[in-house]
Amino acid sequence: MSIFRIRSIPWQARVTALAVAWALPGTVAGGPALAAPPPAPPVYDHAKDKLTAPGARGPLGKEFSTTEISVKFKAGRGMRLRGHRLEAAGAGDAAAVTAVLARHPGAWIKPLSDRPEQDVTADRIRFEKRSGRKLPDLNSWFTVFVPKGIESVLGELNALPSVEIAVAKPVARSPSEPLRSYQSYRNPVGSLAGTGVDADYANAQTAGKGDGITVTDIEVSGTLGEGVNPTPGSTAAGEKHSLMVDASASHGVWAWGDNSQGQLGDGTTVSRPSALTKVSGLTGVKAVAAAGTFSVALKSDGTVWTWGGNAHGQLGNGSTAAKSTVPVQVPGITNAVAVSAGPVGNVLAALSDGTVRSWGSNGYGQLGNTTVTGDSNLPVTVTGLTGVSTAPGAVGSGFGHSAAVLADGTVKTWGHNANGQLGNGGTTASPTPAAVPGLSGVSAVATGAFHTLALLSNGTVKSWGANVSGQLGDGSTADRHAPGTVSGLTNATALTAGTLFSAAIRNDYTVVAWGDNDEGQLGNGGHGDSSVPVQISGTSAAGTIAAGGRHVVADFLTTVLATWGDNADGQLGTLSTADSSVPVHPNNLANTQWNSCHEDLGGRPAPAGAPVQVPPLGGDPCYPGSHGTPVIGIIGAQDDNSAGMAGIAPHARLQLTHNSTPGGPIAYATSHSQAGDVILLELDVGGYPVERDPLVYDQIQLATAAGITVVEAAGNGSRNLDDPNDPVSALIMSRTDSGAIMVGGGEPPSLGGGNCEGRNRPAARTAMAYTTYGTRVDLQGYGACVASAGSPGAQDLSASTTDPNKMYRSTFNGTSSASPIVAGAVAVLQGVAKQAGAVLTPAQVRQILKQTGTAQPAGDPKHIGPLPDLKSAVSSL
Repeated sequence: MSIFRIRSIPWQARVTALAVAWALPGTVAGGPALAAPPPAPPVYDHAKDKLTAPGARGPLGKEFSTTEISVKFKAGRGMRLRGHRLEAAGAGDAAAVTAVLARHPGAWIKPLSDRPEQDVTADRIRFEKRSGRKLPDLNSWFTVFVPKGIESVLGELNALPSVEIAVAKPVARSPSEPLRSYQSYRNPVGSLAGTGVDADYANAQTAGKGDGITVTDIEVSGTLGEGVNPTPGSTAAGEKHSLMVDASASHGVWAWGDNSQGQLGDGTTVSRPSALTKVSGLTGVKAVAAAGTFSVALKSDGTVWTWGGNAHGQLGNGSTAAKSTVPVQVPGITNAVAVSAGPVGNVLAALSDGTVRSWGSNGYGQLGNTTVTGDSNLPVTVTGLTGVSTAPGAVGSGFGHSAAVLADGTVKTWGHNANGQLGNGGTTASPTPAAVPGLSGVSAVATGAFHTLALLSNGTVKSWGANVSGQLGDGSTADRHAPGTVSGLTNATALTAGTLFSAAIRNDYTVVAWGDNDEGQLGNGGHGDSSVPVQISGTSAAGTIAAGGRHVVADFLTTVLATWGDNADGQLGTLSTADSSVPVHPNNLANTQWNSCHEDLGGRPAPAGAPVQVPPLGGDPCYPGSHGTPVIGIIGAQDDNSAGMAGIAPHARLQLTHNSTPGGPIAYATSHSQAGDVILLELDVGGYPVERDPLVYDQIQLATAAGITVVEAAGNGSRNLDDPNDPVSALIMSRTDSGAIMVGGGEPPSLGGGNCEGRNRPAARTAMAYTTYGTRVDLQGYGACVASAGSPGAQDLSASTTDPNKMYRSTFNGTSSASPIVAGAVAVLQGVAKQAGAVLTPAQVRQILKQTGTAQPAGDPKHIGPLPDLKSAVSSL
């Protein structure tokens, strides 16, 4: 291809001409008349891959999920989820999918994206106009979760005419680092120390440090403690905050929402509306409880821990401090088996010996120690109460009343009784426990603000007390001073009570709720109160459930967290503070990749600034990740702080996200980027590029159509993408080019006869043994001996330091190290182009870097393309 040059004017003035010269291979400005461009290719039809695509049928390999399926419906079928019902242009289509799910207990479906459909459609139309071609409809993509039998579900879905393709979600991984040692990737071409990308030349140009460009690094996701522990008491809801016990071996606790009194337990009073935070120092937790502005945890060793507000002594540790932002131990209790917290600051703990301890607020005698005045900041024994059940749900704490289930199936209550919440037929308060007449066979209790529920062993539920919003579930709104039966509920297995509403899990794992619904806490898609149980939208596999002030936290049997109702303080854990009248899934992604506090990253000056998580992630922003940290160090390490090293594009803004980001990470990154920006896919699947996943392939097309350059690791599987007998390679090569820049790993230079891999190494830029290769691979970066920011255990350039924020390594390897070198080069090139007047299209960027790069050795049979040469690339503009 001829390169358009005008020698009489500086290159900065010639960038706009590039849109002509680089976009038209084989021509130059002023050349012969151009033929009409070929017609734009149609949207790729994944239906042709139903029988051949890996992951579309069994048996599934280890690189695929066993519980999660990506489903694309044919665009013309109009498949959508309305409330908790599938709808389609043809009624039979929706019914057929619903029937498949019904045949697999616990299976459920949700749209890929949580964004409004019209916004997703508007983006697609805008990108189609920009690119001049048809693009995939991401509203047609859904996710199906199935507890077991995924191969059967795949077969049934792919047999439906409405399904374009259904594939098990590939388990992405960070391309591995199989090698070790040093680096020279910033060097000029021909340097005696080895050829690099000539970053110094580019950095010396105006805007040549990636100025004005955003690079989004997408890494393998980390989740908070491996999901929710699927046991009773593993979730809790306070007035405006929520808790969960995780399923990890350590059984830690995570919290989110309002933190004004330290009720999240992370050592601060900073509220967390978008990201779950780890409660400080708690492990081995069996159950949690929450109310008002405080929290309680029961550990497996029988001890009880509290944190948050302490206005009534509800922390129970003898302190008169207003609050504690970290957990403190309640003294004198080592054999607790169940706990409950009340909204005005009262706590109950059932002990293994059948007695109960109480502490905190006592304005109505709810502590049960014969008085009706005098709070207690230490545990007291509930008078005359023995033989209490040791099962979950043994005790309940309301606004000013308490309840306990005895081992013989009877119930005793005490405290406030203005609305008949003690269930004894009257309205007189009682400072000591008394039996509820006529109740037997009870297995658990739950207490709302002024009402009480009892779960019977036969699956029915009794209720009594206040009923202004229908929270008793008996079809009326009249208070009841003695137990009555909740209407139509005969198969309950668990229950919970919020301020003015109630909920239960049935034995088919569905959830029903009744009572107040002002904030959507009944979860049925509406806001009208209900005096009888109504089914929650879309829940078919609930394991545990907890009601708070006006919201609910539950987990499904797949350990997936779900929330609904009031969200004014972020207690639903989503990326907004909007209420939800249907179940939504909190942002439970955790930072396990990036140390944003590293000295070469955390102090980067504006406008680039420190790396930004999109969306915000739970966990520690300073987590010393051994993969993401060196990746963003290669791209954007600060170059003017007299510490460490310099990134290739030190002025580029860095965004960080995970491959499990709701709606898809590429789509999310696209919505947080603009033309000229860069998305880096630091993932592979089974050693292949991640675009083998049809969903990823579709999202890459939309990103590149939006003018965003996607840089994709080819993978570390030694795969030959040109091998027609390899079904994955054949699938990738049969599709229309996604538009991504695919990057392989090349041999680093050898100095004095060797490099970090040893002596007598292949020539520089030869494909390394591990890299995936083929004609689809566009460019290469150093595949070994790359220096960058380090982490504990990977710090050979800073062996003596113990501070993770000052660690460096020379050992980053694989397409993991190669891809950020190319991503940094793209950011530099786009920064220069943007400053000169116009960013380049992704196709132009790829073409320039390929044609100006330092070539791979001619005799190498494994094609991975050239190494970028930024001096030549910038000079060609």
